[in-house]
Amino acid sequence: MRGEKKWALFWPVLFGIAFFLCFSVPVRAEGIVKIDANKKYKGMNASFAKGYVPSIKKNIMQLVVPFRADASVEGEELLIGVTFEREENSPFYFKNYQKQVKISKNRICLYKCKIKLRKDRINGQYPLHLFVLAKTAEGTVREEFTIYVEIADGREAFSVGEELSGEENFSKPQQESEGDEKASDTKEEIVRQPKILIAKNSLQEKNIMAGESVLWTLAAKNCSTGQTAENMKVTLTSESKDISFERNSWYFEKVGAGGEIDLSQNITVGKKAVPQAVPFQLQFEYEDKAGTAYQSAETVYLTVEQTQQAELVNFAMPESIYESDTEAVPFQIQNTGLAVIYNAKVRLDTRGLFAGEVFLGNIDSGTSLDGEMQIFAGTLNMDEQGEIIDENAQKYGDVTGSVIFSYENEQGEVIEQEQKFSTVVKKPQTVELKIEEEEKQETNQWWITIMAMVFFVLLLVIFWLYLRMKHYQRMGKEIYEKTQYL
Repeated sequence: MRGEKKWALFWPVLFGIAFFLCFSVPVRAEGIVKIDANKKYKGMNASFAKGYVPSIKKNIMQLVVPFRADASVEGEELLIGVTFEREENSPFYFKNYQKQVKISKNRICLYKCKIKLRKDRINGQYPLHLFVLAKTAEGTVREEFTIYVEIADGREAFSVGEELSGEENFSKPQQESEGDEKASDTKEEIVRQPKILIAKNSLQEKNIMAGESVLWTLAAKNCSTGQTAENMKVTLTSESKDISFERNSWYFEKVGAGGEIDLSQNITVGKKAVPQAVPFQLQFEYEDKAGTAYQSAETVYLTVEQTQQAELVNFAMPESIYESDTEAVPFQIQNTGLAVIYNAKVRLDTRGLFAGEVFLGNIDSGTSLDGEMQIFAGTLNMDEQGEIIDENAQKYGDVTGSVIFSYENEQGEVIEQEQKFSTVVKKPQTVELKIEEEEKQETNQWWITIMAMVFFVLLLVIFWLYLRMKHYQRMGKEIYEKTQYL
């Protein structure tokens, strides 16, 4: 026991030192990391939304928790660990289970650990507190999550009255006891703890649309076959602000063995609620017939779904296209809803025109993404693979078809939108000879113009020389006449 206490003190100190060395003081922030409750991963018997229970074999509990990172994290890894409530009857060995876990390409960080259990563990529900530390651009962020683990392979808890009775009988001297033979024939009644579990949940495998009000049929059951639960208080708690309830607490004076209590009510989901599986805690406080107080808790999930609102815009097919030509047709995808759309694709459905499927990936809410489709024109007598079906069939003419925009929602359901278009496939025109003739004609006209200009310049030069010659003749005549007089 002394060695065990030393280790119990050693691990928190070691964890504190490691935490101080690896991280600065964390800042509490919401929305960076969350548990992916909708999907089942390797090592899980079910998703969290459908009641995941960690497996227990040979005093070892295998815990698998999938975290989804919704923001950029430095190093693309998270520091994840477990803290325990140090109760006297805790079934866990208190050790350091923290580790660095890489984030996958689909933004999932799968935390796995093996938690050693005590051999003398007592059956019941126990909380496990998980913490996640992530380094972001704003600093170190800490997220905390609480899940409840059901221990069912241990021993039953004894009532307080039974434990006291056992101690008194053990410590009482033999000479003080009277009627030992008679007492040995009568056994003291053992009072078992009544177990309260969720019996009905009308929304367990259904999604609630944002903005809707629905009836939530919920019931809890006293699973004990012989013990009643008395003076029971039920409290409903959650950190979500997107779902409102008519009431959050109930009181029941007595719940008989095998009896059920009705916790049904109308709930309302906000119009801008985040699409996710929202955890809720139902805490039960009650007593058995001997007055021994018990506490237990159950976790239920309500999955909120947002209506996807996305559309394909600005896709304009040209009025006509020549055979063997390729047209680049731009378009835009607009996500006008409040939910992310996944695996957005655009494809063409027609004859005579061929285009590969354009994959755009995930598009966040309130954003748009531009794309472009390369469309090649064949002939109307071709099949989908571009093979000619009938040589004598019509090759050119009017074409009608559809451009199909598809995407997936959170549940992987495919949603498609279709837009009709029409165009004309035309026979290709040979324009090379016509262009050459025009070029030749233009070239001849150019040379004719040059020759005319040269001829005109020559005429001007000849005329100018003629005038100069006349001028010199006249001057020579005048000089000759003057010399005659002298």
